[in-house]
Amino acid sequence: MSIQSALSQLLILIGMSTQVTIAFADASISSEVETELALGQADSDLQKVDVAIKFDIGGNLANDIRYTFIPRLLMAIDSELYIDDPDERNYSKGNGPLWANRHGLIEISEAYVDFEAWKGYWRLGKQQVVWGQADGLKVLDVVNPQDLREFNLDDVEDSRIPLWMLNAEFDVTDDSSLQWVLIPDATYSNLADAGTPYFMTSSKYRPDANSAPFPVVVNKAVRPDTALDVGARYRLFLAGWDLTFNYLRHYQDVPVIYRRLRAGKLEVSPVYERNHLLGATASNAFGDWVVRMEVGYSTDTYQLRSDLQNDGIANTPEVSSVVGLDYRGFSDWFLSYQWFQSKLLDYDGDIVRNRQRMQHTLLLRRFLLNETLELELFSLYSDEDQDGQVRAKVSYLISDELRAWFGIDTFYGDIDGQFGQFNNTDRFVLGVAMSF
Repeated sequence: MSIQSALSQLLILIGMSTQVTIAFADASISSEVETELALGQADSDLQKVDVAIKFDIGGNLANDIRYTFIPRLLMAIDSELYIDDPDERNYSKGNGPLWANRHGLIEISEAYVDFEAWKGYWRLGKQQVVWGQADGLKVLDVVNPQDLREFNLDDVEDSRIPLWMLNAEFDVTDDSSLQWVLIPDATYSNLADAGTPYFMTSSKYRPDANSAPFPVVVNKAVRPDTALDVGARYRLFLAGWDLTFNYLRHYQDVPVIYRRLRAGKLEVSPVYERNHLLGATASNAFGDWVVRMEVGYSTDTYQLRSDLQNDGIANTPEVSSVVGLDYRGFSDWFLSYQWFQSKLLDYDGDIVRNRQRMQHTLLLRRFLLNETLELELFSLYSDEDQDGQVRAKVSYLISDELRAWFGIDTFYGDIDGQFGQFNNTDRFVLGVAMSF
């Protein structure tokens, strides 16, 4: 990207922000500029050099109505994560970047209004909704789809794709509340494009159509543009426990890959399918320990088969859960362990993945120099393919406005595993973020 092109994009974004500011004179504006460089460990090639500029603009439309508007510019100065013609059919017509190619993107990250009415708290617009107690791997935190161009390496908040929705919460009693969400935005997860580092190749998630003994025809993804997702969460504080009971009727965010043999050709058809998710969470503190639990029941999960029976897909319910333990008993230390389980309830031997999958995460965090220096080590292990990842990061708060970090991201294990498929993408990461 040329300097002239980068400056012109920045001016466009500033102009959009200025127009909003002029329209709402009482606006408060904060901004952040973040630069991150990723360098491959094996070949020393640059995986990315990105500059992200984000404005957070907020103010009052009226005494009881507050607005938030967050535009974002990402300049991919040198990046393998983006391509000239990105496949963005995962976005609905009203969502997605205003502009995107291999040089980056411009988008309205979030835009919503908050107000109180009818004894409830309302948020209307493009936003994120976070459910669940798990950290990293997801059980109930599936209201928003995810940007998977860096698989799970991006910050969780940045990787969620905000949706246009109506989000309302009502106090039921002093210790309980009811939240419900109405989502007319048929936007789904953004998968890494073919030819980029985190394009999925594992047979657990993508069939190898190239090895088929027939000509292959790949159809465009079938998406319900007028889909309407509905969810509700009841939250209760009882005897020291923070409890929630959740329900979400939604289209799953990754398409199901159907395979049909017709007229001597193998037709591959991605289709977004419906699911009902029921779940519950519980957490409580016992001295220096915090216990977190989460369980979810999905009525329909669509698993790849090793044959073409039922169009190469088996539909089965699934139960997923996580138990987490956090410990803060050591001064300036934080330790966290999580045990994830996933079990398919209607299993047969032709399903590619295992009936039961268990994954473990361990997080160690150490604070030094009056909490200006942070050392972090995260590890994940999956028993299905004996694969996983290890991430190490050192962050330093230079000032209240300036932060710098250095990290290492490593994958290991079976190259057909969920994590092992990326074992040639190990990288060093260096970043700086400034807020003002």
